[in-house]
Amino acid sequence: MLAAFARGRTGEAAEHTAQLLSLGLFDRDQLAIPVGQVSTGQLQRLALAGLLSAPSDILLLDEPTHHLSPALAEELETALTGYNGTLVIVSHDRRLRRYWRGAHLALQATETSAATC
Repeated sequence: MLAAFARGRTGEAAEHTAQLLSLGLFDRDQLAIPVGQVSTGQLQRLALAGLLSAPSDILLLDEPTHHLSPALAEELETALTGYNGTLVIVSHDRRLRRYWRGAHLALQATETSAATC
């Protein structure tokens, strides 16, 4: 997985170990597993690691915990707390909304607005 994370980045793959481990999404032992042998959840973690470690000012996530196990959803929340940019998260996940430490903006449809959609 480390090779896949490092692809397209400057330097050797081993130089990116600390950055990938700092996100808390993988154990050191998992980094040597070839991408073709990992689970769907691990592929999602790898994709998230790429997003969180790329320089950006804003990250838009639409239902980021949808289809994730509770453990993986918690790992996602932990990884997002270290993100330095602006996060916009759209979610129906009550647990994510309840425990999110960032600012909240709740949009709720009224009967009249729902009927016009």
